[in-house]
Order: sequence, then C-alpha cells, then structure tokens
Amino acid sequence: MHLVEAFDGNGLRPYSPVHLNQSGALGEDLTVSWIRRTRIEGNSWDLAEVPLGEESEAYRIRILRGTTLLSEYFVSTPTWTYTAGAQVADAVIAGDQIEVAQISARYGAGLPGRLVLT
Repeated sequence: MHLVEAFDGNGLRPYSPVHLNQSGALGEDLTVSWIRRTRIEGNSWDLAEVPLGEESEAYRIRILRGTTLLSEYFVSTPTWTYTAGAQVADAVIAGDQIEVAQISARYGAGLPGRLVLT
C-alpha cells in the first residue's frame, strides 16, 4: 500500500479580519472598518501594527443576504465606504451581512470576518 499525502496550503491562508465596525446608517454613506491580522511575526507587543505578511494589502468585501451574494467589492485599505447609491443598487436591507476577507497572492481569499448591517 502506497500512502499519498497532499498539502492543501492552509498554512498560507490569511486570517480573518477582526473588530469589524459600521459607522453611519443604512440609506446614508456608511463606513466599515476592520483590523487585519497576520500569520507572520505578529506576536510582538512592541509594534504599533502587525506586519502585513503578504505581497500587498488587499481585501474582498461581499454583501450577503443569507447565503445569497448581492455584491462584491475589492479594496486595498482596512476601511471601506458603502455609498448610499451602492446600497440602493445592491437592494441592501437591515440584517444583511458584510463579509471581509484578506486576499493573499499565494492563497487567494482567506477566512472572512462578518458584520450584520443595522
């Protein structure tokens, strides 16, 4: 019997962003912010911010109603403005979710952090 082992790359997967926060209300421009985490050298308490650990800073933002994808956006900073116009185009309502995942050039999108829109 020959045993085959495979590496699925999960060690390269970015961690989920944390402390997702909504500033503003639905129907108006609202700002969503979060704090990124790192897999690489992120244990030091001496640093103001953890090292990026990726080639570039990039995030995928998904707007979801249950499991239905309403829209998808991409940004390069840990903050995003969800304009009133985009909300109308997405037909977003209270209770829909924003899902934010950091993107790695080597792995793709990591695990998402989530925020329920209010």
